[in-house]
Amino acid sequence: MSGEVALDKMIATARYVAGGGFARDGMQAAARTVEGAVRGTAAAGTSPEGEPWAATKKGGRAMAHAAAAVSVVVVGTVLLLKLAGAEVFHHFGVRGAPARPVIPRGSMPDRLGNAVRLGFVEVWKTKVRK
Repeated sequence: MSGEVALDKMIATARYVAGGGFARDGMQAAARTVEGAVRGTAAAGTSPEGEPWAATKKGGRAMAHAAAAVSVVVVGTVLLLKLAGAEVFHHFGVRGAPARPVIPRGSMPDRLGNAVRLGFVEVWKTKVRK
């Protein structure tokens, strides 16, 4: 690659990163990896931190279909995790029922932070570091 071509490539990369393309594409990729991580913990019957949920009154596994209630939407540079359906009530533990957290409350667990980073790494490898 000649010096002029390499310089043009560096300029294009700088414009992609500075112009918001990297953030936009990185957030889309991060949304997929975060959704997979949260759905994975929900399918396993654990909180985002990996703590097992309380069993049902009959001793069975609670919220067997909770993973399907999770979705992630990108709003600008924010990942919005959404929980739908009856799982919302279980998440907060209403009316004396035990809380079975599906999405993080408070700080972000390391597992989700790593999922966000992984999304950006994928974009970096495919679009920036060609």
